[in-house]
Amino acid sequence: MPRKLWLMLSIVAMVGLVALAASPFDEWQKSKHSNRQLAIDEATFENRGATAAHCGRCHSQQGFVAWLPQLNAGNSGVLVKPDGSAADEAFLRGLGLEVAKVEPITCTACHREDNFQLRVQNDTALLPAGFAALGVGKGALCMTCHNTRNGRVKWDATELRSLSGPHEAAQADVIMGKSSYFFNDTTDNPSPHAVFTGDACVTCHLKLGEEGHAFQVSETVCANCHGPAMTAERVQEPTEHLLNQLLDQIALKALEVKDKIATVTSWDPATDGDTPNTAVDGTKITSVSEILTIHGQMSFKFNLEDGSAVYSQIRNIKDAQGQVVYALSDPIARAAWNYLLIEYDGSFGVHYPSFARDVLLTTTNALK
Repeated sequence: MPRKLWLMLSIVAMVGLVALAASPFDEWQKSKHSNRQLAIDEATFENRGATAAHCGRCHSQQGFVAWLPQLNAGNSGVLVKPDGSAADEAFLRGLGLEVAKVEPITCTACHREDNFQLRVQNDTALLPAGFAALGVGKGALCMTCHNTRNGRVKWDATELRSLSGPHEAAQADVIMGKSSYFFNDTTDNPSPHAVFTGDACVTCHLKLGEEGHAFQVSETVCANCHGPAMTAERVQEPTEHLLNQLLDQIALKALEVKDKIATVTSWDPATDGDTPNTAVDGTKITSVSEILTIHGQMSFKFNLEDGSAVYSQIRNIKDAQGQVVYALSDPIARAAWNYLLIEYDGSFGVHYPSFARDVLLTTTNALK
C-alpha cells in the first residue's frame, strides 16, 4: 500500500475514533447535573419565591457562582445581596433565577470561565452543614453542595432545633464522618475514601467512573483498589440490613404512642399536594413502613387497618389537643435524622463502611 494512502487511511481512522468518543458535554448530559427542569423547579423565583435564595445556591449555575464568594467570605447561609441584605425578587431575577434564564449545574458552575480550573479544590470553606472538608482534593468541589446544609449537628443534643431532615445526597457528611446524633462525630476521622484516594468523590465517580462527567461509578470500581473479589454489594448488603433494623426500631417506638394521633397533614405523593388537619384514627394504624422527607421535613408513612396509607411530616402529626405527638426532644426524631443521613447518602455504606455501621447500631441501641 502506498505510504500516502496508508497515512490518509490512518488519519481517517483516528478522526473516526475521536468522533465516536463521548465528549465531556455528552457525558454531562447523562448526569443529574444536566436536569434543567430540576433547576426550574428548585431554583426559580416563580416556583420558589424568596426561598430561591436557599435552593438556588446548589440547584443552578447562576446561584452557585453567586454564592461561592459569599461562602468563602464566611457566610454559608442563603444568598444575600452584596451589602448583606436579604435577596429580593429583583436581585434573584437579576442573577438569572427565573424560568426563562435559569441553568442547571453546567460546566461553568464547577469550572472557572477564564481558565477552566475548578472553582474549589483541596479544602472547602465552612459548609452549611457546619464543618469544613480539608485535604480532599478535587472532591472539595462536590462537597461544597453535597452536604446536609442544616447547620452543625451536636451529637449529644437532647433536642433538635427543628424537624428538618438532612438534604438528600448529603454524601460529604457521611464520607467525612459528620452530622450524626448519638454517635460522637467530633473527632477528625474521615473515611480513607475521602483523604487517601487523591481526589475523594472525583476519583471513583469521574476518573474511574463509567463515563467521566456522567459521574456514574462502574460496577467494578471497588476492584481497582481492593482487588477483584471486592464488590460494592459486600458492603451494601450488611448496611441495608442495619438500616432495616433501625427502621423497625423507630417504627416500634412510634407505634407505642400511635393511639394519641388524631390529625395529620396528609401528603399525596402523586400530586405533591398537602391536606392539612386530616383526621386519622391512631388506633387503626398498623405500621410505619417508610421514613422520608416531604418538602425538607422528616416524615412517616403510616399504614392503616383498611389497607390505606397516610404520609405526613412528623411536625404535623398531632393529638386531639393539637399538640405534636413526636416532639423535638423525642429520641425518635434524632433516630429518624440518622436513618435518613445514611439512606440519603445513597452508597449504603460504601463511602464510609465503619461510620455507617457505627451510626446505625448506636442509634438502634439508643432506642431500646
